[in-house]
Amino acid sequence: MEVLELLRRRHAASADSLAQVLGLTPNAVRQHLSNLVRDGLVRSEPVRHKRGRPLLVFSLTRRADSVFPKRYGQLATMILTELAEEEGPERLDRLVAAMARRNAEAIAPDLEGRPFEEKVQRLVNWVRRAGTLAELEEVEGGFEVSIRNCPFRSTALRFPQLCGLTPCLMLELLASPVSQSLSIHRGDPACAFVVHHP
Repeated sequence: MEVLELLRRRHAASADSLAQVLGLTPNAVRQHLSNLVRDGLVRSEPVRHKRGRPLLVFSLTRRADSVFPKRYGQLATMILTELAEEEGPERLDRLVAAMARRNAEAIAPDLEGRPFEEKVQRLVNWVRRAGTLAELEEVEGGFEVSIRNCPFRSTALRFPQLCGLTPCLMLELLASPVSQSLSIHRGDPACAFVVHHP
């Protein structure tokens, strides 16, 4: 991480110059750089000088940005706080419903004309791709969708309206009643929704 941080500050550097700053041997730094290149976080490029061999210079790839701390949850909380204070908490309900509609429009073509069971399965697959540990189980009267992690947890603790995003999305796409039996927000081990047969 120190190598990555140093490359972020310097934009590009040789193994020798990194070694001087880090207090390591050039060979030790080259080993770290080799691993970072292998992982796709750093790239190397030869830079020619007037005399001698080209100097190998290292810099970060776009992928390296993913390892630096992100504060998306904090930003979302700040935005929602301002919105709720300026326009009232009902505005957040309308915002969540609009977000569900927008996502539903993107998913709907993939579900069109398919049997109900397949629609539910495809919707759960989409929810998984959005970063959740979603499971599907057939139950009496429909299907239970269990989500074992909340990707919005830090923000949802402050704004429980976000918990309505998944059931709103299911209702939009499946046109079937949806009931919630478990909630991470309430202290349950998962969020669970029953999608009833139409």
